[in-house]
Amino acid sequence: MRPVTVYSGNRCKAHNTAVGGAADSQHLYGKAADISIDGIGADIDIDSIARAAEQAGADGIGIYRSQGFVHVDTRGSAARWEG
Repeated sequence: MRPVTVYSGNRCKAHNTAVGGAADSQHLYGKAADISIDGIGADIDIDSIARAAEQAGADGIGIYRSQGFVHVDTRGSAARWEG
């Protein structure tokens, strides 16, 4: 087991705007988290985190390779993207 780091969870509107979040971001509704797992780049691949999130039931999954995290959310419909 490895630690999961949550970089961003629930956001207020002002913070969401300040970080460049989408106007209808799932973070505003407490339905999203931007996560990483200790070891990315060494022995854990970011795509593996996205696959695990999908298997766990996440609806929205965004892969942010250059930033080293995966966005996961429970929006109620499937959405996939790379940022």
